[in-house]
Amino acid sequence: MRLSPAKLALSFIMLFATAGVQAAVNFDQWQKPQDAREFARLDDKLPAVLSYFSQQSQQALQQFYLQQLGEPTSQRQRYGQLELHYHQSQQRIRIIISEQQQWRQVDMMVLPASD
Repeated sequence: MRLSPAKLALSFIMLFATAGVQAAVNFDQWQKPQDAREFARLDDKLPAVLSYFSQQSQQALQQFYLQQLGEPTSQRQRYGQLELHYHQSQQRIRIIISEQQQWRQVDMMVLPASD
C-alpha cells in the first residue's frame, strides 16, 4: 500500500504524538525538495528543527508544502520571511522560508501542540 506524501506526513506525526512530547522526530520520513542542501538537524526531542537551503523560489517552496501538508492553519509575511503554520495531531509544524542571496533557507520546526 502506498500513501500520499500528506497522509504519510500525518501518519508520521500521529505516531510520534502518541509516543509523548519528548519523542524524537525522524525527518528522513519527510520529503524535501530535490535540491535541498541540509545544514542543521536537531531531532532527538521536541521541539525538533530541520534546516536546509534550496534554490527554488519562495512561491515554489510554499506550493511544495501545500502539496505535502495541505493548507496551513495560518501564514504571514514579515521581515522578508514567509511563515507557514500547520496544526496536525498533537504537534504544530512551523516552516520559515527566508531569502539568503541566491538561495532560500527553510527552517522546519516540529513543536508540541501545547507550546
